[in-house]
Amino acid sequence: MTARFAVFAQDRSARWILVPGVASTRQIEIRNESDDSVECHLRVEHPPTASASPAVLTIQPHHTRTADIIFLANWSPQTESSLLVSLRDQQGQQLATFSHELVAADSSDCALALDVKEPVLVDGKLAGFKLWFSIASKSPTPRRFEIDFVRHPSLRFPERTAVTLAAGEATAFEVPVEWNRAVRDLQFWNHPLKIEAFVPASHGRRTAVLSWETIERRLDKYLTDDDRVARITPAQQQQRGNTGQSGLSPGQLKYTELLELKKLEQSVVGTARARVPVRPAEQPAHAKASARWSAVATLATTAFAVVGLVLAALFFLRPPVVHPATTPVHVSPPDLPTPVITVHKASPRTKHLAGTGPVAKPVWTSVAAAQGQTVAGVDSSQEQAHAQAPAAPAPPAVALAPAAQPAHHVDVNRNAVVSLNSVDAAYAAGGRAVSVAWSGSAQAGATVQVLDYNGKIIASRDVSGNRSSTTLRLPRGYHGSVSVQVIALGYHGERVVQSAFLTSRG
Repeated sequence: MTARFAVFAQDRSARWILVPGVASTRQIEIRNESDDSVECHLRVEHPPTASASPAVLTIQPHHTRTADIIFLANWSPQTESSLLVSLRDQQGQQLATFSHELVAADSSDCALALDVKEPVLVDGKLAGFKLWFSIASKSPTPRRFEIDFVRHPSLRFPERTAVTLAAGEATAFEVPVEWNRAVRDLQFWNHPLKIEAFVPASHGRRTAVLSWETIERRLDKYLTDDDRVARITPAQQQQRGNTGQSGLSPGQLKYTELLELKKLEQSVVGTARARVPVRPAEQPAHAKASARWSAVATLATTAFAVVGLVLAALFFLRPPVVHPATTPVHVSPPDLPTPVITVHKASPRTKHLAGTGPVAKPVWTSVAAAQGQTVAGVDSSQEQAHAQAPAAPAPPAVALAPAAQPAHHVDVNRNAVVSLNSVDAAYAAGGRAVSVAWSGSAQAGATVQVLDYNGKIIASRDVSGNRSSTTLRLPRGYHGSVSVQVIALGYHGERVVQSAFLTSRG
């Protein structure tokens, strides 16, 4: 007999994300590809805080069975970062193995600090400066942090730096920055207003800001007047100095300056957006006429504005006019109980007395109606023939409908233990969001997290009460696979975790 088995994670994920301090369960699927029924024995080789249930199961030919891998609350991500499960037969021979990566689902956080260390001189001239950067981890487990800086055309920072810190660990290092003082931005400054360092965290990012005034005070003796003010490049100033010998008109000179400015912007930040062509400056012969027309246009605009304000004041400050109501008013009649009418007939006399006795008299009965009124009923039997007829059963009484019973209130059993049965996830909003639904009981609240293929939390939402569905929006531009983690909270602080996996949407 050649036994062939395949073991894989039920959620098809590359790793399982667990919460330290909380017991959780994951599922594996075992498929028997052979032609014989096999009794299989499951055993977790490591970590010691995990176990398999059921430990023994029989799998029919070409069938698949599901088993649970249970992780205890004392699972530690520092020493137990992988899972190994062995599948053996009755004789102890190994049929297959299953290994899976385990990562912690806790959040990452840190604290940053930034300061100036010293200037960088090349041949006695200022060429840059060094920053002193420090970072301290606030995560309960070891985490990897990536440090980056906000860019500026005149500054060159090192490539993105990554450091791994244990819980509560801190480190500091220097960051060299090259400063090209000849390059300026769109506001004609050769430096930014501030230097900002940032590190991505679970709930956004952490930043450290250093104002340029602090850097200027440390580098004051190396700075020039061009470093303290916004100036156009000297090439443009030289172009202005030669305008008297160029023989160009004032309008053409201004147009030439704009072309030089556009070349400067392209050299600093790349190709700029399309600009509206600027007309050459008007000749002196038309300057006076343009000034007169400008004054007339200003007066006309002011007059229109004043008239508009007066009309608006008259419209909003007029007294309100009350118009008589012309629409019919609906008046609902009062609800009165339906009167109950009961008619009683006189009992018929015996046959041998019908011919000699007096005629039967009608029997009058009255019943109370609404608001003290009395409704009378009369028997229609007036002749002796009616007395001889057999007695007819009395008509049933008309009764009022019973009043509506109040709704039964179901009390919440706060002594029950929270549980989760299943977690379903699907893409929504054209793949830009993930819709999550789950079922369970005794839930006081829940936390839903979406993690990328690296185990990083990219979306999270807290749900209160026994609500069992929510939708989380994915980050812009993310197209990879995701893992969905649902953490249900009980009334006494207990937590249960279930997860689902979605492949990449392409």
